[in-house]
Amino acid sequence: MTETLNCKALKQMLDNDFPLILLDVRDNDKFLMGSIHSEKAPTKNVPYLSMKEQDYLFDEETARQLENVQIVTICTTGNKAQKAAALLREKGYKATALLGGVTAWNEDSSSKV
Repeated sequence: MTETLNCKALKQMLDNDFPLILLDVRDNDKFLMGSIHSEKAPTKNVPYLSMKEQDYLFDEETARQLENVQIVTICTTGNKAQKAAALLREKGYKATALLGGVTAWNEDSSSKV
């Protein structure tokens, strides 16, 4: 898996039931204003800043859920998602970032799921 993927690639993964988790790395307020949701993959919110500042990235339950699955990090435009994906890869997770983030997803009419 590459370090980043575009909306079309994510849509294909979701359409093909590829096992993944969407990890929104924005703060809780932005997450609550809207994120990417799909019936094909769960969306979790873990802010990048809290991952970066903690000794452990996730609580035990979340860590177990993310252990052997592809993580697609998302944010508003993709910048923070790329930093979060790099941090996750350093810790041994399979993570890639969505290019353009929620903004690109919402603008790409072919990405609706």
